[in-house]
Amino acid sequence: MFRTPQSKATVWLPKLVVAPSFFLSLLFIYGLMAWNGYLSFTASRILPNYEFIGLANYEALWVNERFHVAMRNLAVFGVLFIGGSMALGVLLAILLDQKIRAEGVLRTIYLYPMAISFIPESVT
Repeated sequence: MFRTPQSKATVWLPKLVVAPSFFLSLLFIYGLMAWNGYLSFTASRILPNYEFIGLANYEALWVNERFHVAMRNLAVFGVLFIGGSMALGVLLAILLDQKIRAEGVLRTIYLYPMAISFIPESVT
């Protein structure tokens, strides 16, 4: 195939434009995740205290009954919410795919949130 020659500017300019946001995302997302991971092994509470205590925070967490209750609640909520969302999505997709009586009404209700999301953007 015949390829038109590209200048170095057309190859590197998009990468240079995206690079600052890419590196800032790396810093503020993964850098702060790593910092929080490091702080979890120190004696920090409200103010930073960089005395290394190892796994003592995690040991205290595992013996706390409230943590186990919270994890059970999170598991129940996660399974029910994700499972319910997937079941509802599959049901709506199946209904939209079939030739049912109120397909126009169902399609309007199904697509209405996506259509309405453009209105606040155009108003501002």
